[in-house]
Amino acid sequence: MPDGYCIGSLALLSYGSNNNWQHLGWHQIQRGGWNAERGELSWTEVAEPDEIARRQTIPLSEPGRLPELFRERVAATIAVERFVPIAGERGVIVTARRDLGRDGSISWHSSLTRGLTWQTEGVRETAVRAVEELRTEYDFH
Repeated sequence: MPDGYCIGSLALLSYGSNNNWQHLGWHQIQRGGWNAERGELSWTEVAEPDEIARRQTIPLSEPGRLPELFRERVAATIAVERFVPIAGERGVIVTARRDLGRDGSISWHSSLTRGLTWQTEGVRETAVRAVEELRTEYDFH
């Protein structure tokens, strides 16, 4: 996006140029960050089990404070995060993320560490159980 812009607000990351803008809530970003050597901001969006997570990379010639804002805003969306082990260091990470926009709603997501797939025996059941337990424990409204 050499001729475009990338703007961070309290609730959204917006990027594009002219009439082609994309807006992404910070709570929709699973992980990402700034690579100073390559001059790129990149992230992976939250995805449902069995969906391929969308990845995005944007070159920034003048990043300013956007890398810091990116890190702070994504972290601010995490209301609860818990690792649930399945096999040693491998497991499910359950996250409750708050929409930093108008309604502040909570969405629940689960992601896998390396070495596991949603087809691995017991993974899906463990994730569903962990989400339900955390929902009950925290009772977000």
